[in-house]
Amino acid sequence: MASAEVKENSKTPNINFFGFQKQITKIAKDIQNHQKKHRFVSSKSNNSHVDGRILQALAPENKEVVKLIKNLDKDPGNSMERMRLVNIMMANHKHIHLDDMLKIMLQASIPIYLGDISPNFLQLVVFTYRAYLERLTNTHKHQMMSIRSDSLKNVNMSGIDMSDHEYDDDNPHVSDVESAKTEIQVAESLIDDCETILFNIKSRMKSSLSSEEINELITGTKTTSSFFGFSQEKVSSTKQNMIISKAVNAIDMIKQIPLLQAAGIELAKKLGKVDNKLTYPLVMEGRIQMQALKYQQMRVENGDRTARENLAPVFNRAVVAYRKALKLVPKSAPKKADLAVLTEFGNLTHYGFVHRDLMKFTEDGIRSLVVLGKETLDTAVTIDDSFEPLQKRLEVSLLQLDETGEQVI
Repeated sequence: MASAEVKENSKTPNINFFGFQKQITKIAKDIQNHQKKHRFVSSKSNNSHVDGRILQALAPENKEVVKLIKNLDKDPGNSMERMRLVNIMMANHKHIHLDDMLKIMLQASIPIYLGDISPNFLQLVVFTYRAYLERLTNTHKHQMMSIRSDSLKNVNMSGIDMSDHEYDDDNPHVSDVESAKTEIQVAESLIDDCETILFNIKSRMKSSLSSEEINELITGTKTTSSFFGFSQEKVSSTKQNMIISKAVNAIDMIKQIPLLQAAGIELAKKLGKVDNKLTYPLVMEGRIQMQALKYQQMRVENGDRTARENLAPVFNRAVVAYRKALKLVPKSAPKKADLAVLTEFGNLTHYGFVHRDLMKFTEDGIRSLVVLGKETLDTAVTIDDSFEPLQKRLEVSLLQLDETGEQVI
């Protein structure tokens, strides 16, 4: 099947979330390196995102902003201070230009990439993410209206006021109308998802996860301080299970947001370090990759032809994660806890079959995958026969592939 490389469309820079993920990952690593070497000392980082000073020009006279940036300069890992900084900026977000909204959105995402994942932090990310996407669509629509483009017939222009000149000097860095339309349509699809994401965060995320807890989980020890200095104590199994539960819940929220998916994958990999015989970290990674795949498919459906080349690589990443998990399932005596691996891999292979032409899979390649998916469902139905319909769909898929092969011969 196709190579693992993912390439984004240079003509649609404002919706290239793989690039944004890489950018935030780099910022988070710079912050973590500072924490190891210079905690509570001025960072003097060349990366103006590290201490948040990249936002200072938006409110140069605001004393609170100046104070927060000074605090972040000494302790860039302080997620509460960064959230306060972003909140101040968001108070006036409707009048902030697109490039600056991107900076604010990246700043809001940094705590998540550092491992500080709370309902409040996630909601703030979604608010900045939605504001950025809304600014993007309005900027494009305003500029398209100003030139009275013939391509407007497929674009929803409701709510655009041509007497509003605040978009006149906004530059979306997109040179052709078709790419602008793609950005509008993709952005509007993502905006539509935001209410559901916010509802899920509010209703299903009841606790916060900190970077310290993740470190405790990986090392198995907790550092405590007292009058006599620092000491190490073992983390109880009860505490470990609680942290794992919070991490799985956090990943379930993160996977829905393209901006944060790299942070979710990194967290899943860290969970895998706790015990390499556990399947759920690999299942969580597979779920994130499937969400990333759906994003690429949505881009294709909205006119980005280059995204088609990314479908197979992202699909293959999901396959790799689930196949690693399958190797940990005992073939002779699978348990009910293994159903997630078995059935989700079955669904994945059926998805590959349905979209085999779109992803340019060979007949042999997709057939081998569907055979493996069918075998996993044969195992799954011995535990729970409610999955027999999926088993049947895979059987029919194999028959169709065999019939196609016979016609070719």
